[in-house]
Amino acid sequence: MFEKNNIMKRILLITEHLGPGGAERQICGLALMLTNAGYPCRLITYINDQFYEPFLRQNNVDYEFLPDLVNKKTRVWRMAKYVRQYNPDVVISYLPSVNKAMCLAKLFFKAKLIVSERNNNTCITTQDKIQFNLYRLADSIVPNSNSQGKFICTNFPFLSEKVYPIINFVDVNRFTPASEYVENETLRIVTVARYTEQKNMLAYLKAIRKVKDLGLNVHFDWYGDKNDNPSYYAEVEKEYQRLDIADYLTLHETNPKIEEEYRKADVFCLPSLYEGYPNVVVEAMSCELPIICSNVYENPYIVEEGVNGFLFDPENVNDMVSAIQKIVSISKEERRMMGVQNRQLCLKRNTEEEFLKSYIKLIESL
Repeated sequence: MFEKNNIMKRILLITEHLGPGGAERQICGLALMLTNAGYPCRLITYINDQFYEPFLRQNNVDYEFLPDLVNKKTRVWRMAKYVRQYNPDVVISYLPSVNKAMCLAKLFFKAKLIVSERNNNTCITTQDKIQFNLYRLADSIVPNSNSQGKFICTNFPFLSEKVYPIINFVDVNRFTPASEYVENETLRIVTVARYTEQKNMLAYLKAIRKVKDLGLNVHFDWYGDKNDNPSYYAEVEKEYQRLDIADYLTLHETNPKIEEEYRKADVFCLPSLYEGYPNVVVEAMSCELPIICSNVYENPYIVEEGVNGFLFDPENVNDMVSAIQKIVSISKEERRMMGVQNRQLCLKRNTEEEFLKSYIKLIESL
């Protein structure tokens, strides 16, 4: 069952589930790229959310669902046992809970371990201290943003030699511009994000109410998983009704063909309180959309104020409204040129080729 390949390094990737989030998109893409590059490669998960499973099956990526790993009491031992059986050269884990468990499991297997950081720290909690100290057991740490890489090196200098930032890729062949430049009579601003506190939606609703009061000719569309955090979504719905903004904002479910929504839009907005390297921002950029987003962590590296978009303080509703006013007030041609520039930036720094090249360089160095 677990035949060893003597030429290419064998890779095992692990994350919690295959839900529609950005981390899941990246690890599934990495599994496909490594497979196509000739590496014996398998992806495993243990929570039953299979949004990306059809993508893996259609592309002949070796994928296995292991529900036995859900049990926290036995997870570390079962992970270690599975790694010993599969006998990879390198294990790549995504998300904090998986990273911590895999670092402990590393005590019981010989394969090299790469842990991937998918968000930026907003502070240092006790759990963070535990997590980053466990990273002593990993062979390499891959933050998906330069800002998180700097954070780790500054606050946990004993990990500095292990930090190897690799920014997210975007499928530039899937996320392409509309065949003809979009000119909606009502400016359409689209957001793609989970309905969670991190994405700062309650503040965004208040900003939209202010936009409505100003009479701006704008419509907002938000696409996300309404079941990801039901209690928070209930708050969103309550505030949505209270503010009476149904004529300005439509709340959608996740769309598996989200590129089609990008192509119908004029602008992309992400009002998050914090992010790692936001996949949806670079997807929208690849579709030639100008960006308005919160001025946090990696975003200022991606969006240059007034050049390819506008930044705002996510905790200041008025500042959010101001950024919306700026993007509305510039000419269609200025917005179009911002979008064209964004596509060129993606082709320069966010291609699958650059992402894979970085990972292979790291894998082969271990």
